[in-house]
Amino acid sequence: MNRIIITQFNDIVFFLVYEDDVLVECHPIMSQDGNDVQIGNIYLGRVQKKVKNINSAFISLDGENVGYLPLDDKPALVLNRKLPKGLSSIAESDLILVQVEQEPQKMKQARVTGNINLSGKYCAVDLDSGKTGVSKKITDNETRERLRALLEIFISETIENNLSEDSLSDSLGVNNNSSHKYGYVLRTACENADDSDIRKELESLKIQMDELINKASFERRTGLLFGNKPEYITLIESYGLDRISEIKTDITDVYEDIMGYFNDPTSNIINISQYDDKDYPYYKLLGLETEISKLLNKKVWLKSGGFLVIEPTEAMVVIDVNTGKSIGKKNRDAHILKINIEAAIEVARQLRLRNLSGIIMVDFINMDSEEDKGKVVACLRREFAKDKVTTHFVEITKLDVFEITRKKQRRPIHEWGL
Repeated sequence: MNRIIITQFNDIVFFLVYEDDVLVECHPIMSQDGNDVQIGNIYLGRVQKKVKNINSAFISLDGENVGYLPLDDKPALVLNRKLPKGLSSIAESDLILVQVEQEPQKMKQARVTGNINLSGKYCAVDLDSGKTGVSKKITDNETRERLRALLEIFISETIENNLSEDSLSDSLGVNNNSSHKYGYVLRTACENADDSDIRKELESLKIQMDELINKASFERRTGLLFGNKPEYITLIESYGLDRISEIKTDITDVYEDIMGYFNDPTSNIINISQYDDKDYPYYKLLGLETEISKLLNKKVWLKSGGFLVIEPTEAMVVIDVNTGKSIGKKNRDAHILKINIEAAIEVARQLRLRNLSGIIMVDFINMDSEEDKGKVVACLRREFAKDKVTTHFVEITKLDVFEITRKKQRRPIHEWGL
């Protein structure tokens, strides 16, 4: 059973994920540091400076915040001029539409993209790709064909409406935004949804995108144009509605938001409830203070008596696996494999829990057998499949260190100053 718990501790709201009663994710989602740059926010930004040696441009998002945009990520919308054909990138002082895809981390600014995307429970719409599709997680062929047909009809009707709007705009001398070819993707939640609900959301997201472009077209000052939905809603959708059995919170506003978004027959969530025992705080019932203390400790004990030492550095995360108190009396190789398998499961869990990302180097206990090394790699891959953040096993180096990469999205928990 997978449970989502949202509670508050020390003025920070925590989004917790429990799988079979084991804590596997811990996201602080509100703090008092005044940082409002959140994943999904859409800004009208101005190009401050292009730095060719890092192949990026720095974008002023508003009066306080700056983001960086890779130069090969060409924005779909430049407001102050029309980009000539063949121009590979933007220029300094350009006014562009960007969306935050990675939060600020330490001394690094937020990473932004020119690929603007709006998403809902059932659909996602992007600004300029023109591509359409159905989630690969929907495997039933009949369902996929039904959803493709629904999408084709919607796009066909949209094109007809745009042609009519273009004719009217031309006669009135008004600019129209139909030149942008929106991309549409139907998400996994569509599998058990009514066609009418999917259609309604497609229409709503298209209208939102139209309004966003219109607003940007008439605005000349940098700033936030579209604030994404509450982060706990985004995290629930990212985790996957079909995987959740229960959501519980002790925060009234959060409870009301969740009920508004997810309390419908097409949702697979079994139970949404509010904890209301005023005499005993929810975070104490969960033992959250103890869990956070463990997350900030570099040593993690294993049931076998072995332990991990987790050391985040500027360049990478280094994890060392030790036998500790674990003693094997008989088959040494089998004993080491057992500890390493247990460690592999815990490494994958700790990466999610601590939100560690980038390059991760894991020094398992030395194994002589290539077959045993293969079993550890297979175990890592199985565990990484449970992680919604893209995580890959890369290779075993010549020094027998296991190299892993994990996509950077949110700040690791040790940077929150808890």
